[in-house]
Amino acid sequence: MVVGENYVLKPSDVVSVDVYQEDDLNKEVRVEGDGTIALALIGKVKVAGMTVAEAQSLIKDLYNRDYLVDPQVSLLVIQFSQKVVHVLGSVNNPGVVNIPPDRDLKLTEAIAAVRGVSRLGNPKSMTIKRVDDDGRARQIEVNFSRIVTDPNVKDVILQEGDTIWVPERII
Repeated sequence: MVVGENYVLKPSDVVSVDVYQEDDLNKEVRVEGDGTIALALIGKVKVAGMTVAEAQSLIKDLYNRDYLVDPQVSLLVIQFSQKVVHVLGSVNNPGVVNIPPDRDLKLTEAIAAVRGVSRLGNPKSMTIKRVDDDGRARQIEVNFSRIVTDPNVKDVILQEGDTIWVPERII
């Protein structure tokens, strides 16, 4: 899958760095947990949090400064770090659902990925547990039935690390 130059790099992404006509500098490398990649001659370069275009420009500048004259550098993302949500409770196939790297994942897509709410599940009172950037957890109550049946009710955009809980119906 090809992403645009505006994709923001993050740890666990795998990138391919190619320097035109400098085969020994070409490398496929995983972005480390500290956000860096290790490249020949220039060493560790922090790229996490940068767009593909920004990282490509930085690498070009670093090679240009001391080693090469006007190098042509291309940087491609060849594997994405996995971003996931967890769907638990009364669904037909509980588990982990991957968020696509190039777009949002909606609640309806996540529920479809786990093959729907089970016969015993209550789609009217789902809970989404979300941990905010500051580490605080909060719960979002969702009436999934209304999302599916009412055109005026917006689908919920899921975020990395969300846990969706589908309770059993009270009979």
